[in-house]
Amino acid sequence: MIPMAPTSDTLASDGASPTDAPAADPSSDGAVTFDATGAGTTPTGRGYEPMSVRGPALIVLGLAVVLLLGGVVGSALTSGSSPSFTVRHVTLADGTTVAVAPAAGKLHAIVSNSEPPADILGNLGVLAGSSVTGVTSSDQGAAQFDRTAQLTSGLSQTQVLDGYTKLLRKVGWQVIYSGPAPQGTPGSSEVLAKRGSGDGFYWETGVVVSPTTPAGVTPYSVEVLETPDGN
Repeated sequence: MIPMAPTSDTLASDGASPTDAPAADPSSDGAVTFDATGAGTTPTGRGYEPMSVRGPALIVLGLAVVLLLGGVVGSALTSGSSPSFTVRHVTLADGTTVAVAPAAGKLHAIVSNSEPPADILGNLGVLAGSSVTGVTSSDQGAAQFDRTAQLTSGLSQTQVLDGYTKLLRKVGWQVIYSGPAPQGTPGSSEVLAKRGSGDGFYWETGVVVSPTTPAGVTPYSVEVLETPDGN
């Protein structure tokens, strides 16, 4: 018998074929395996779960709410909050005590388009016993606010002037002039004061007091205006 030559299918001396080696179980050690293209795949049963975006989204939403509320509060503060008028009376130089009423009630006829601002009108008062007889609109709705209320009082001219001078100082206005009035009827006197507002402008008020009539009535006016140059 002629012996046959060994072929490529002949087993190795140790009896094991390389192709018969058991395949490694990727799930046994959690290692990442690679396919023929070189792309990595995760082990079976261990799917990749992306990080949740709910946390950052809620943080952004919270910040947006805070900014919105801050803007609302800032807007309210910029426009000027309405103060609580607490002055109830002023004592004149002659010892007379005169009651004071908030100007927001007595001078409501001069208000137009939310002007004067709340922190201006709310810091003005009217001597009790005064009656409003008319209103003059110098701005005509086409210029910076400038309106005047005409009133009458049973107090004397000196008392009205003294009363408003003390009142304006008491509620935080800066009195810049007190003396003879350059306008009005002969013998009139005036007190002029200014105050800054939350709207970014300075406002002025001028009280011009005419001489007391023989009937014991003192005509006077209260003008409220926004300064042209803002200061």
